[in-house]
Amino acid sequence: MRVDTDVFSWRLEEGTLGDNDHLLNSNDGVITYSRRDRAGRDTEDQLRLLIASVSDYAILTLDVEGHIASWNLGAERIKGYRADEILGQHFSRFYPPEDIAWGKPAWELESAIRLGRFEDEGWRVRKDGTRFWANVVITALFDESGELRGFGKVTRDFTQRKHAEETRELERLREALRARDEFLSVASHELKTPLTPLQLKLTAMRRIAETNPQALLAEGRLSRELASASGQVRKLADLIDDLLDVSRINVGRLTVEPERMDLSALLRDIAVRYAPQAHVAGCRLDVDVAGPIEGTWDRRRLEQAVTNLVTNAIKYGAGKPVHVSARVADTDAVITVRDEGIGIAPTHQRRIFERFVRAVSERNYGGMGLGLFITHQIVEAHAGTIDVESELGRGSTFTLRIPREALLAKVGPTAKPAP
Repeated sequence: MRVDTDVFSWRLEEGTLGDNDHLLNSNDGVITYSRRDRAGRDTEDQLRLLIASVSDYAILTLDVEGHIASWNLGAERIKGYRADEILGQHFSRFYPPEDIAWGKPAWELESAIRLGRFEDEGWRVRKDGTRFWANVVITALFDESGELRGFGKVTRDFTQRKHAEETRELERLREALRARDEFLSVASHELKTPLTPLQLKLTAMRRIAETNPQALLAEGRLSRELASASGQVRKLADLIDDLLDVSRINVGRLTVEPERMDLSALLRDIAVRYAPQAHVAGCRLDVDVAGPIEGTWDRRRLEQAVTNLVTNAIKYGAGKPVHVSARVADTDAVITVRDEGIGIAPTHQRRIFERFVRAVSERNYGGMGLGLFITHQIVEAHAGTIDVESELGRGSTFTLRIPREALLAKVGPTAKPAP
């Protein structure tokens, strides 16, 4: 087979840039060189020597059918063939069998002709049969008349980078599996926490009902027992709701139902509801709202977000006051929940809004690491922001800034009026 050795030729044009510079033109580009060179031929020789001596890149040319017409040192180093072994062979020999089977080499040449340039990353095969991860650029070479003269091909060996990426991905998957296993362990513990006392409570009530039913009616005991059982059921329901919310967020279905409402009234309702829990924890729950703060929000979701912050403040600030406040700032409502508890380490402050992330030991504090994640998603669904300022041993302050009418702008003037 005759190999067209002039496929990658260069042409000298003098005087194009004036007296000081000359141009060396390829079929698809221009190289400027100094007039101090003795002759254009010297420059062409330098370029050929450069291409021949480069060892980090496989630089070769192909004829119009894809047969190898030139071969440099880098091609020998990367692919393993000497020039006398490979010149005249079809470049498809560098491709794995599965790529050859579906015609990838021919498709790459067709793409280069159509687009002028084709780039790809994928597995290629060395002379010894081993595979390497290659970055390949194929350029179609046309002469002045537009006739295809062949192809220029540059290959870089990215195997080490590929292995590094695979190692990072493997570590990421291992971390995800570890996080999943830790979550399942925490979730099972948290789900059992309300179930165990509920089961004990119901068992005790059944025994009393079987042996001395009148005792349940004495001094309102039945009412107290049922209220306690209902509280455990509510805790269990809240945990399940959190898990369902995470599932909805994962598939982009955390919907909001806007309505006109008074944020101040919502905060006061939350404070009344969680005052008993705060009392048990030794916390004084203070609410500071100057007057009505009206806006268009999803009441249930906003209540969920603030409740998550309040219950966290009670849990991590036990024995100290918890402060909740709200104010209007321009077109936003600003909600602040502050505790004086254990605080959050700086290394954790950027991660606490991620799912399943816990900034404290499970042994000392319960929870699945979902509350702040869900709160962050709810705030974002309202086109708002949430920030935290914290210092270890001195407490944490969470600030929610939520536009008052962002949801109204999304859904139009059909929001339900405030009750």
